[in-house]
Amino acid sequence: MNSSRLRLRCLLLCLACVLLAACAGKSAGEQIADMPHWMGGEPEGVPPRRGTAEYEAWAAARAQEAGRPKTGDSI
Repeated sequence: MNSSRLRLRCLLLCLACVLLAACAGKSAGEQIADMPHWMGGEPEGVPPRRGTAEYEAWAAARAQEAGRPKTGDSI
């Protein structure tokens, strides 16, 4: 009887730790987006999220490329 109570307490403690760790930090969508592609995350080449410094740099580079004259470019 004592062994089963100890086992139940350990199980509940482990479950509480896992649930607490799952709540820490990011939302579920952010965690899925940050996973590698082979685990079901976003594919390579997806632009950064809006509001980040990486997005601002990416948008500036994209605007600069769009403003560049394209005539006479060789393929």
